[in-house]
Amino acid sequence: MRRRCSLLIVTAYLVLDWGGTGLTGEETNAPIALRAGHFTVPPSTGPVTHLFIKNLTDKTYRGIIRMQFPAGWRSNPQEQSIFLDSRQTKRVPFVLENAMDRESNFYPVEITAEVGGIRIVHKQNVVCASAPFFKPKIDGNSKDWRDAIPVTFSHRHKKTVVKTYWNQRQFCLWVEVEENKLIGYRKKPGVGGIDAVQFALFPRGAVPSSKPTAKAQRYEFLIADSAGLFSADTCFMLLKPEDSLRMTQFSRDLSNLICKEAKVVVKRRKKTTLYECAIAYSLIPKIKLGVGCEIGFALLVHDPDGTGIRDWSESMGLWPSPNRYAWCVSGVTPWGQYIPKMNKMDWGLCSSKH
Repeated sequence: MRRRCSLLIVTAYLVLDWGGTGLTGEETNAPIALRAGHFTVPPSTGPVTHLFIKNLTDKTYRGIIRMQFPAGWRSNPQEQSIFLDSRQTKRVPFVLENAMDRESNFYPVEITAEVGGIRIVHKQNVVCASAPFFKPKIDGNSKDWRDAIPVTFSHRHKKTVVKTYWNQRQFCLWVEVEENKLIGYRKKPGVGGIDAVQFALFPRGAVPSSKPTAKAQRYEFLIADSAGLFSADTCFMLLKPEDSLRMTQFSRDLSNLICKEAKVVVKRRKKTTLYECAIAYSLIPKIKLGVGCEIGFALLVHDPDGTGIRDWSESMGLWPSPNRYAWCVSGVTPWGQYIPKMNKMDWGLCSSKH
């Protein structure tokens, strides 16, 4: 049995069983929001997993909550009593028993809450992802990424694949973007903007803020094809911890934000753009990397001439939480109708996916 060091990522939808109406949560204004938490160790190791339940109303609720895992799995306990004050969010633990890792890297999970005389069912398509220990050669060749754990999501029928590694000196990222064509960086990219990947790394325990006067708690980067403007494909640091969140709202000259300690290669292969990047630890000193560590991770894909902005957190099922300070304005990547949202997801680090 192959074991994967894993992080649980979700694609979710909500169904309400309200007197047999079969209406969706959105149509019936569900009073409770449900979401599974993240594994940071393989299911077969019997970890404590969590679900999150949020009271969306000013009323109090008392009820029962259950988690249903793949066939053959058990949890301890199998159900729990809950009480929620108005607008309260709770993190509810369940211990996994008899859980098995799957080669398919896919785990269906169902959460049921019975509160206030209403039965709410939340279903998630779950995959595992994490960053194994390895030092790839940053050359745009996928060979070194065979032992990474891919996370795949789709936006408007276009696929994005995300892989990560860590080693003693770097955090490494590989992103495959299915798109019609690649538009590289220019000083004046025009109205349409450029194709790019924007990502953020958070120290463990970071709590994003939505106040402009607050200090940032993330390292935020943009990687793009240099289109011949620079000597190599480029990584820009847009934000670092202790910067004012006001900085997220202003376009800056990216030529002054180049990370010389990062190595980037962007390549086009058939209908896919490949972004490969290694971030030196000297750029992210507040982040601790090691086996068993957890960090925060977020990612956007910019495809202005195609799908627009692909928000990984939306595809992974995080609760929608608008926050204009969640991402930096870069000046070369247009936002259009997209509204930035709270984006941090827990991300695990392991020694190997096997």
